[in-house]
Amino acid sequence: MFKIIIIGFLIVALNVVIQAAASMFWLRKTKQIISKWNNNLSGIRSFNLLIFSFLYLTLLHLTHALTWAICIKILPKTNVDFSNFGDIFYYSIVTFTTLGYGDLTISSEWRMLSGFEAINGIMLIGWSTALMYSLIQNIYKSTNQSLSD
Repeated sequence: MFKIIIIGFLIVALNVVIQAAASMFWLRKTKQIISKWNNNLSGIRSFNLLIFSFLYLTLLHLTHALTWAICIKILPKTNVDFSNFGDIFYYSIVTFTTLGYGDLTISSEWRMLSGFEAINGIMLIGWSTALMYSLIQNIYKSTNQSLSD
């Protein structure tokens, strides 16, 4: 069981590093865009920035689920429960989002990884929600600042 906990924690840590790097990249990009358009941050530009940010974060979460799926595929005692990689990726997305249909599961003692993935998913999705909130605040501040000038 200790081995499972260590592996689960390492996969969580890897996803946190990916999230941190992706967040810093996107924060720098959006800051540049907002600064560039500060005097002319139109509704359509704000709209596009929000849409692209949402799509970027969705792709990021699919990357997290893919990371879990690859790790599950690599572990010999977990991949026996799945007929192909598509099933593993589906299981991973359902688990990462805490949807948890339960139609595909890990049957061995390694099923504890499901809990790690769910905790990882809910925390990272919360992190992305905070990023979107921050972006909306920055757009609002920039829009109000340009209106008062």
